[in-house]
Amino acid sequence: MSAKANNQNTTIILARVSSKAQEDEGYSLDSQLKLLQNYCDSKDLDVVKIFKIAETASKEQSRKVFHELLTFMKKEKVYHLAVEKTDRLTRNFRDAVAIDDWLNEDDNRRLHAVKENLLLHKNAKSDTKFMWNIYVSVAKKYTDTLREEAMKGWAEKLAQGWIPAPPPPGYKSVVVNGKKVHAPDENTRYLMVCVFEKYLDPSQSIQTVTHEIELMGIRTRKGHCYHKSQVQHILSNPYYIGIIRFDGKEYPGAQVPIIERELFDKVQHKLHKGRPPVLKKHNPIFKNLITCKTCGGIVTWQLQKGRYYGTCQRRSESCKARQLLREDRIEEAVVEQLEKLVCPSQEIIEWAAQAIRQKHINDIESPERIVISLQGQIARLSRMDGMLYDDKLAGDISAEKYTQKHQEIATQRAELEEKLASIDMDASKQLDQKIVLLKLSQKAAKIYPTKPPEQKRLIITKLFKELTYDNGSVSVIYTNFVRAIAQNVLKTNYLLGGKK
Repeated sequence: MSAKANNQNTTIILARVSSKAQEDEGYSLDSQLKLLQNYCDSKDLDVVKIFKIAETASKEQSRKVFHELLTFMKKEKVYHLAVEKTDRLTRNFRDAVAIDDWLNEDDNRRLHAVKENLLLHKNAKSDTKFMWNIYVSVAKKYTDTLREEAMKGWAEKLAQGWIPAPPPPGYKSVVVNGKKVHAPDENTRYLMVCVFEKYLDPSQSIQTVTHEIELMGIRTRKGHCYHKSQVQHILSNPYYIGIIRFDGKEYPGAQVPIIERELFDKVQHKLHKGRPPVLKKHNPIFKNLITCKTCGGIVTWQLQKGRYYGTCQRRSESCKARQLLREDRIEEAVVEQLEKLVCPSQEIIEWAAQAIRQKHINDIESPERIVISLQGQIARLSRMDGMLYDDKLAGDISAEKYTQKHQEIATQRAELEEKLASIDMDASKQLDQKIVLLKLSQKAAKIYPTKPPEQKRLIITKLFKELTYDNGSVSVIYTNFVRAIAQNVLKTNYLLGGKK
């Protein structure tokens, strides 16, 4: 329908359902529309458009519909607005002022609140305007009360260690003892671990990780792909290590952490380090990999006459006097370190791989008693927490004492659940990692020179824990597992009569 020119009976109907149940069933909306249409017919009002707001609509969606309504009334010269009651039109003073402004711009404009028998216009009597202000205040109090009760519920849920909002990817909502809580999602928890680990790869960025998440099939609750800003928020979210960040504050969470604290801290370091950007046309092998031993700064690279040279920011006097690093010479040093990992006897390597597999079998069999013990301790803490809550409701302990004791229990339970989860994860995951690293250590020296920069960086990050720059040279530190390989290779060389 469209508004008729110069017709001062043109009318808009606004309907708002009063609850989600009524929205689903539909009778409340139909009842409103029928009431308002009959009212308009009895008053010879010409309905030109109907606006609807669902109670489940977000605050932004509700305001969007309200602004569309005001814009339409002004543009199409609509003179009447019909609603069931005041609280169907506005529940805040800001919108009420906007309606007052619309009425005061023309003597012929009218607001009809049918069930309240309210007809408001510019020249309405003071009693009518007084009742309008009362209805608006009552509607505002209703929304304030709802928010107050919601905040009480949020506070209680936070005190119990649960976030009053949907969990991030990697978790799902489950019902335990009649309460909705969050637990690791077996379909996505390990994918999220991969996301954090992948971001640590020097060649990866928020953009590339966002693309990887899309390829993994990880989606929002509405089925949409994640944006870069959302992925950055995910990587910064301490929820994955058992901490709830809500409304600008942090609370101890009762959820099972799925990301190790060390991995999370490394990701935060990369996110907030603020490393200098590298031009895309340059691709140095050691970008973001070497730190200055004196100032702690990252070594950055520049291309000169076809060769990369690196240095830190030279913020200290001792750094300024140092010579530049040459990429090709560092590569020679890296290959030399990789050659130290090659065992002269492949039979020993096969024996080592078999020993790792046997240890894996033992690791699966031995912790059964530990698992039973941990589960028993977790169950005991849950019972203690339940009794503590009953004491609070009965008034036997104060709210402050309850919060303190509950947080202590939640912290202990989170630690136990983390240990329990690590037993399940480490037994299968670490076997694959160790076998891969063992095999990589034996062929890295040979394949490293043939690989492109991205794969060279991957080999370095898998086998070396850190690379530091000092006095014009670079020293490396193996990862713990690789260091053990190097030590055993050294012993093997000695026993076989090779170099010490």
